[in-house]
Amino acid sequence: MLNIVANAEAALSCADETSCITEQKLHLSLAVGFGQRSNPLYDGEKLPLVVLPDIYYYGEHWFFDNGKLGSSWQLNDQWQLSLISKLNPEKGYFQKWFSGNIFQLSQSYSNNSILADLNSPRQLSLGEVSKRPTAVDLGLQLDWFGNDWHLQTLLWQDISNAYNGQHASISAGRHWQTSFGNWQLNTTLYWKSAKLIDTYYGIDNNEPFYISRYNGKASWQPELRLGWQQPLSEDFALLAFLRYLHLDDAMTNSPLVRTDNIVTWFFGVSYRLF
Repeated sequence: MLNIVANAEAALSCADETSCITEQKLHLSLAVGFGQRSNPLYDGEKLPLVVLPDIYYYGEHWFFDNGKLGSSWQLNDQWQLSLISKLNPEKGYFQKWFSGNIFQLSQSYSNNSILADLNSPRQLSLGEVSKRPTAVDLGLQLDWFGNDWHLQTLLWQDISNAYNGQHASISAGRHWQTSFGNWQLNTTLYWKSAKLIDTYYGIDNNEPFYISRYNGKASWQPELRLGWQQPLSEDFALLAFLRYLHLDDAMTNSPLVRTDNIVTWFFGVSYRLF
């Protein structure tokens, strides 16, 4: 799940009564509208956003929240520590039916041309490289909640031996209410280890011989997100969001990568089923 609908983590702020979490009760809502997530890879597939499910359940000792499975401990009124697991999302750029893209439709664009100059840098189609692995990550998450603010740090470790690396993030977010709806602004800085980048975006001796070898290095990727929601009734709401993720040269130096950013946007109507 893209985690852009008002989800359980954001709901902890309880900006309104309908957003508060009810323990041991399944929440399911669907947002229907139009949007897309760009793909930074040559021959990669854009991800049209048509139906976005938002599903979570918080029990006494464990929770499921849009693809994350874990357990949380309330340290005090403001601090919370969680142990969580999820599928690593990097494969979602390489494979159309990756589970992280479930319920999404996609359309493709490609650039399959082969350059004539063998000494020049080459772009690389996804069809020319070996399949990238599906990885399962185990993470430790620390949250701080205060009035209109939310701070979060996350550290992930691959436990599936798919890339044998780590990634981490630190984020700060603020929400506020106006007569024009509820707003959220978040900024996040992601760090991805050299092993992760090399596994998914590196080019080794098993790849086409005419492409220069590329060994991935650690990457720093800042992101800015803006979200908006306007309740129409107890169950219906208008919502929109925009995300911009910047990719550094650890990514853009790879022959697989054609652009230095990933842009995601959506506008639609959400309906809470239960």
